[in-house]
Amino acid sequence: MTAFRPIPRLRGRVEYRKTGSNTLWGFEDWSITRGADGLRVMAAHCEMTLTGGDGAHQNVVRDSVLSVHPDFHPHDAFVRIMREGAVTGTGWFRFTDSEATCESWTRDEGRVSQSIPIERPIRGFGIHAVQGDGWLASTFPYHKGVGHRQFFGRNLLHSVHHLGATGPMITTSGSGLDYVGRETITVPAGTFDCHHVAFVGLTNAHPPYDMWVSGDGDFLYVRGVVSGYMDSTFELAELSREHGS
Repeated sequence: MTAFRPIPRLRGRVEYRKTGSNTLWGFEDWSITRGADGLRVMAAHCEMTLTGGDGAHQNVVRDSVLSVHPDFHPHDAFVRIMREGAVTGTGWFRFTDSEATCESWTRDEGRVSQSIPIERPIRGFGIHAVQGDGWLASTFPYHKGVGHRQFFGRNLLHSVHHLGATGPMITTSGSGLDYVGRETITVPAGTFDCHHVAFVGLTNAHPPYDMWVSGDGDFLYVRGVVSGYMDSTFELAELSREHGS
């Protein structure tokens, strides 16, 4: 009988704080494993309480699982959303070289079945966990140097809500990335050599957003700064590496 061997795992926590007051308004606990088939699998639990741009108070709990191929093309995903303590939607997503499908239920829309054509590789699939945002920057051509801009006309994500609090179902938005450069930054979890990118051309009225992701090929989300009504800083507060034995 073959002995059980745990899969090596990365674990992290990202804290969401108001930039001016340092008030904690949310957090995200995530883990990443890599299976024998090469798929990276991320599980993220997010809890948030924030006053939105319309002044409305929002309490959101979101659980997500996303797996990606070695080139970060998505394989499948699951998203479950709670608002104000009640489940408002759950959804399962599957991606091939040519098709994205969704089977979900939402409190507002009921049962939802979707299938849309895609061409591999797509940029990724937005699950609104900020570590997922880091993976959205994984296929950017950093070798083209500082100042390079790449626009993505049809990004797939489960919700265009800024906290990912609607759906889940396949929706699309447009955005791009500007490469600001390579920077070494220090956050509570440590010091990291990072790629600094800025989101541009956001079509869902998202406030300006800068992001720093690790330059080691894992594209860990190290820091994010969002201005506008969110006025928030997102930082990697904890990081651990668990090795299989």
